[in-house]
Amino acid sequence: MTFDSSTETVAVLYDIENAPFEMLDFTLGKARKFFPCRMIVVSDWEKHPEQKRWNRLMSRKGLTFRQIDRKVDGKNSLDYALFDMAKILRDEGVRRFLIVTTDSDFVAIAQMLRESDTPCHIIGVGTEQASQSLRDAYDEFYCYPPVKKKKAKAQEQDAPEEKDKQKAGGKADKKQQKKQAKKNQEDAAKESDKQLSLAGKNILQVRLPKSLFDKLQKKKRHEDVDMEQLVTYLLMRGLND
Repeated sequence: MTFDSSTETVAVLYDIENAPFEMLDFTLGKARKFFPCRMIVVSDWEKHPEQKRWNRLMSRKGLTFRQIDRKVDGKNSLDYALFDMAKILRDEGVRRFLIVTTDSDFVAIAQMLRESDTPCHIIGVGTEQASQSLRDAYDEFYCYPPVKKKKAKAQEQDAPEEKDKQKAGGKADKKQQKKQAKKNQEDAAKESDKQLSLAGKNILQVRLPKSLFDKLQKKKRHEDVDMEQLVTYLLMRGLND
C-alpha cells in the first residue's frame, strides 16, 4: 500500500491503562518515519499522571492530542472508547494506525480497521509476551523494549569476559615463549660446556656427512681397524702431505 506522506494523517491509539509512558515515547519515535504528516495521538489524557515528562509530551510540537469519550464504566471502558474513536478516524479518512497496548482485547480494533472498505495499514507496539493473535492482527509489529538492544546489552556483558580470556591467553603465550627461550639458552650453554670439556681432553668432535661416514665405515672394515685409528691415520697423512 502506498501513501502520500504530505497529506497523510497518522493516528496513534494509546492504551494508557496498560502501556507505560516509555512504550508510547518509543512508538512516537518510530512514527517519525512517516513525517511530514498530521499525527493524532488518542487516549484518555485526563488519566495521565501529573509528571514533568507527561507535561513535556503534551506540549510536543507536531502532535495533536485527542481525548476519548468513555460512554460506559467498567474494566473495558477504555477499550470500547478507543474502538469508537478508531472507527471515527477511519471514517474521517485516516488509513494508517499505530496501536500501543499489551492487551489482547485490542485485536477487535485491528480487525475492524482491516475489514473496512478501504484497507488500513496497522502497526502494533507491544511487549515480547504479546499473544500471537494480537501480532497476527497487525501488518507490522514492534516489540518493546527492542529485542536487538537486549542482545547488544548481552554482548556488552560478554565482551569483558571475552577480553579477559584473550588477555589470559596472551599471558600464557608470553610465558611459554619465555620458557622456551630459557630452555634454548640452557641447551646452548650445555653444548658449549661439552665442547670445552672435550677440548680439554684433546678430543675433537666432528660431524661428518653421511656419505663420508659410510666410506669411512667401509675403509674401517677393510683395514680391520677401529674408527679412531682410521681417522687419526687419515688426518696425519693429510697433515704430512
